Amino acid sequence: MPVDRRTFLQGSLGAALAAATDAVPAGEAPPAAPVFPPVDARSVWLVGDSAPPDPVAMAAKLADLARAQTDVRDGYLHQGAVGRLEQAFATLLGKEDCAFFPSGTLANNVALRVLCGEHRRVLVQQESHVYRDESDAAQRLSSLNLVPLAAGRASPTLDEVRAAIGMSESGPYPVRIGAVSLESPVRRAGAELVPLAHVRGIATMARAHGARLHLDGARLLMAPPGFDLPAYAAEFDTVYVSLYKYLDAPFGAVLAGSKADIAQARALRHVFGGTLYQGWMPALLALDALPVFLADIAKAHAHARELIGTLVATGKVRERSSPDASNLFWLEMAQPLADAAFERGRQAGIRVGRWQDGRVPLAVNTTLLRRPVQDYVGVFLG
Repeated sequence: MPVDRRTFLQGSLGAALAAATDAVPAGEAPPAAPVFPPVDARSVWLVGDSAPPDPVAMAAKLADLARAQTDVRDGYLHQGAVGRLEQAFATLLGKEDCAFFPSGTLANNVALRVLCGEHRRVLVQQESHVYRDESDAAQRLSSLNLVPLAAGRASPTLDEVRAAIGMSESGPYPVRIGAVSLESPVRRAGAELVPLAHVRGIATMARAHGARLHLDGARLLMAPPGFDLPAYAAEFDTVYVSLYKYLDAPFGAVLAGSKADIAQARALRHVFGGTLYQGWMPALLALDALPVFLADIAKAHAHARELIGTLVATGKVRERSSPDASNLFWLEMAQPLADAAFERGRQAGIRVGRWQDGRVPLAVNTTLLRRPVQDYVGVFLG
């Protein structure tokens, strides 16, 4: 079954609690869920993309921004804050144009439909959002045939891509691949990035066979410092980025690409009922958050590296992160140490991931900046 995003926000906490509940003997009450202090400006989430949004604070921020700026309103997603947001992301991603979408699911599916044209077969990662979390929207709404690759892994190998293309093209009734869709980072594969060199290899192979490329980059901006965003985006015809996971918007997404592709995407957005009367609310919040976020996520990564280095230096913790990690790292430690860290964090309003398979997840997001690194060292080590 698809994993709800709100469940994922809590990292491995929900899975661990569910496992504990399943283990309770028949007739006995399950253990009570841990109670955390109320979420406030000092709450830290070492799991997920950010802290849950505060509706009152969000509404107040929106009102302040609307009062301070002119030409905010859009009309059916034209001009106003929406237009400025689209231009900001087109520039950031190095694309000719960009369109606001109410959801990432819609952005992904419209992008694939545009890129495929009449060639309706698409190569996707089996662990991708497109394949596992969109209720077969591509198949049901656009008659696309999704071919899943790389089960249990972030990225298909070049051999897997070559084999999938060959099988499609060399059968008794050849079918051309219309598009290759890559999610990066891949939420269901430990938030691993598909390395740029590997993306280039896939892109070269796909384009040699007439296929185009889409990037589900919902969490792309959470990558570590040094990640070359324009170079990465340049390998794809279309790029989707989420607005609500970490850019303080209540909903929304952007899809960037060429002027011709985005013109088609806007037309299809309307066909699918996605041309909202006004989108200035999420656009205004995301526009305000974007420059601050880009600076703060780099600082958050620096905090995380300092924390991990301090923990590893004690000899009680070992890092077991993927070399292609985006913003999710793994700390190997004894279960008693991890359980104590969870409890200390609970009391302090710091969400720590549960111990599972010998390790604890450490997600980097901007809530890390709410307290000094030594506070987190104390949570983990006592």
